[in-house]
Amino acid sequence: MMSEMGKKRNIKIFSAVIAAIFVFSIAGLAIMQTGNPVNAAPSSNIGVVDTSKIITPDNQDAVEVQKQIQQAGEDMQKQFEQQSANMDDQQKQELFQKMQGELATKRQELFKGLKDKVDTAVGNVAQTKGLSLVVEKSVVLYGGTDITDQVTKELNQNSSASSSSASGSGSTSNNQ
Repeated sequence: MMSEMGKKRNIKIFSAVIAAIFVFSIAGLAIMQTGNPVNAAPSSNIGVVDTSKIITPDNQDAVEVQKQIQQAGEDMQKQFEQQSANMDDQQKQELFQKMQGELATKRQELFKGLKDKVDTAVGNVAQTKGLSLVVEKSVVLYGGTDITDQVTKELNQNSSASSSSASGSGSTSNNQ
């Protein structure tokens, strides 16, 4: 009877050892597959971009947008003065609100054009670097590849190319 209890005990111990080896093997395999998370971040295919450094006050496109907004505001001011000359206060208030809405729409359109240029530059850099995702740097705590400088260069190259082609096409049309 004692030998049967010894066999059962040995089988239980043997089973527990086999189960422990299996669990440790799976855990070791999982650790080997994930690697070191500290080393994984730099080789990530996630890009980060700091738009506050891209769209600076001295950026050619931003300066152009600001000029256009200022010109639109001045035009609206002149138009308001002309149209409101013979109006009472209520009519002036309504006209002012209408023109304010138009100016806000114009501002959104101009900034959308600037944002589209930045998005195109980000897309070009991301494609070149093989990035599958690009997020704003302000929402990233750790990791990712910072592509801000490359996007700024791409945006400046596109701005230079578009402004030179615009001035070049303008000069050719003047020669005709």
